[in-house]
Amino acid sequence: MEIALIIAGGLVLMTFFAAGFDFLTKRRNKIDQETKTKVIELEKKIDILEAKIDERNEKIGQLEHDVLFVHKLLEKKE
Repeated sequence: MEIALIIAGGLVLMTFFAAGFDFLTKRRNKIDQETKTKVIELEKKIDILEAKIDERNEKIGQLEHDVLFVHKLLEKKE
């Protein structure tokens, strides 16, 4: 009789452990999916910001070129 209780208890414990680890795995996968979604959104935002920075750098370069041109014109007049 004792051996039957030990076997039944072992099966119950194995079932609880399996269910617990299954729950933890599913929860981690859900968090991983949410994290992946957030990472993708942040990458898109970073791409947009990098494009804006490149655009501003081009404008700054053009302004520096224009200022240098005007400076040269003013030097020639003096």
